[in-house]
Amino acid sequence: MDTSTVKNYSLTGFPFVFYLPETKLGFGGLGSYTFRFKGEPRESISSQLQIGFAYTLRKQMLLYVPFRLHLKNDHYRTYGEFGYYRYLFDFYGIGNEADGEETYFVKFPRIRVNVLKKVGSNVYAGFRYWMDDYNIVETDPNGLLENEVITGARGGFFSGAGLILNYDTRDQPYASEKGFYAEYIMFRNGKRFGSDFEFSKIFLDLRYFYKNKWDHVLAFQSFTEFTGGDAPFNQLALLGGSKKMRGYVTGRYRENHMQLFQAEYRAHLFWKLGVVAFGSLGAVENRLVDFKGEHIRWTLGCGLRLRLTEAEKINLRVDMGFGKNTKGLYITIGEAF
Repeated sequence: MDTSTVKNYSLTGFPFVFYLPETKLGFGGLGSYTFRFKGEPRESISSQLQIGFAYTLRKQMLLYVPFRLHLKNDHYRTYGEFGYYRYLFDFYGIGNEADGEETYFVKFPRIRVNVLKKVGSNVYAGFRYWMDDYNIVETDPNGLLENEVITGARGGFFSGAGLILNYDTRDQPYASEKGFYAEYIMFRNGKRFGSDFEFSKIFLDLRYFYKNKWDHVLAFQSFTEFTGGDAPFNQLALLGGSKKMRGYVTGRYRENHMQLFQAEYRAHLFWKLGVVAFGSLGAVENRLVDFKGEHIRWTLGCGLRLRLTEAEKINLRVDMGFGKNTKGLYITIGEAF
């Protein structure tokens, strides 16, 4: 029997409890189907479909269906998300001197679709489409969104598309242990796509993973985001959150442009348990010429990992991040990068 083309799959599901500074305590469930298409070799990268639901003590509701498909022995790949969110966000203002603090409630469906084709050795090219129908339903009557002129303060429809170029030598995409990943995106949001706003973005995401002789993993990420045009406040570059600059609330600082670097050391302890230590440096600025180092912010932290499933390499992540006059606890699913 030719075991190189055996069809294999796994189906898992579990409840979970999570905690983020933006949500506080939350509860939910996650189902995951990991598989290879019929005829795909056993050593090929597996595809994954997930469905998740969560509710938080801040009365937020999240329904999301992320997916990542690898077809024709990874000659084609598509990934993204369909979702619906009823979310409460924190808003501090725009810029490095932002010192307001308010919340606003928003409801929106979300579409994220990326489709790529292999065009060279480990090189993929394709397109991206993003859509959010951002309906702001409640704001602070004494806050900035109600009393100042801020683009997007009443919500709006966001729809845009762009080009993607990927270079990927990682061993696998879900909890990478070795390899290099680079993603370059040119993205346009405008009326030709039905959007209420006209703005452009460029993203550059670089990641490197190295496994040392103790089977510990060193992970590095450099992330750059540039924005041009009249972008609404919620589409600016956002510093902070569970994936970028742990220790700062998502969007604690927001501006047109952001540069970020973070590193993480991941070590397995025993059984399904692991530990990590991480650090980040990041800055946001209104203009590119303003990146002079005076607004660089830092965070440091450590965390625990509990392997929930071996086939999908899904981890429960518990991180504590600290910065200057800030800190944040993160209990969630999946690695930061």
